[in-house]
Amino acid sequence: MAFSLLRSSVISLLLCTATGLELPTYPGLRTDQSKMGVLEIGFNSTTSEINAWGQEFVSGLTDIVSRLQNNTEIKVLLFKSDKPQYFIPHLDLLINPPDPTIVPRTVDLIYNITKLPQVSIGAVNGIARGGGNEFLTALDMRFATKPHARFGQPEVASGIIPGAGGNQFLPGLIGRGRAMEYILSGKDVEAEDAERMGWINKAFDSERQMDAYIDELISRLVLYPVYAFGLAKESINIRTRPQLSEIQGDTDRYLRAAANPIAIGVFPRTLEVLNNQSAGNPELFLGEYLPLLWE
Repeated sequence: MAFSLLRSSVISLLLCTATGLELPTYPGLRTDQSKMGVLEIGFNSTTSEINAWGQEFVSGLTDIVSRLQNNTEIKVLLFKSDKPQYFIPHLDLLINPPDPTIVPRTVDLIYNITKLPQVSIGAVNGIARGGGNEFLTALDMRFATKPHARFGQPEVASGIIPGAGGNQFLPGLIGRGRAMEYILSGKDVEAEDAERMGWINKAFDSERQMDAYIDELISRLVLYPVYAFGLAKESINIRTRPQLSEIQGDTDRYLRAAANPIAIGVFPRTLEVLNNQSAGNPELFLGEYLPLLWE
């Protein structure tokens, strides 16, 4: 009992003390260090109402990751979305002018996150597909709410392939057969099924329950040394993380697919079905709408 009270007191002190990591303001990203040892990052795109993966996220996160590589104060990275119903649904299809470097830069970013000693956690209360799901599958842990979270890789249904690691990370989580099923079909996966498959760690009935669980987990993690996290993650990554060259191979295949006349031809129809990436049912339930691309 005495130890439990002491631990609670220590945790309370840790959670109300700010860290000293200096960060600039990043367009599209909210950063919060109000809990000691924790950097919370909220996705809140200024250019996309659905939080489509774009330049803001890649540039801001790349800078944050570079600052964290030798940092020992931050022990946990917690990723959330500040936009209701949307985590990151896919790559921003409206980037203008088109940027052929965004996928290769995303690969470098995602891989560098896997190399950080800090624990990376995704808290999902909305749609995570395409690049958003690829980002999540590279994190150390993923948690989601049953009412709103959906996951998927819709690329093949639009004539391309996942190009930022989805083909590599997802089979390690759910197995080859299920990865084939969901990547090739583009079907959505809801949180409860995602938990059962191993796509995510745990699904919750509400955001409040998810946040409480993550807070309790973090309260333990911030007590432990970050160097030990780093060494343990190095060992786990040996068995579970694809090589950078393998992910880059996917990027090359993605770029080849994107240059195919069939993919180029279906792109306008994709934007039409998605109402130019407007918030609404096509984005929320994209897995159900994908066959319309070919009608």
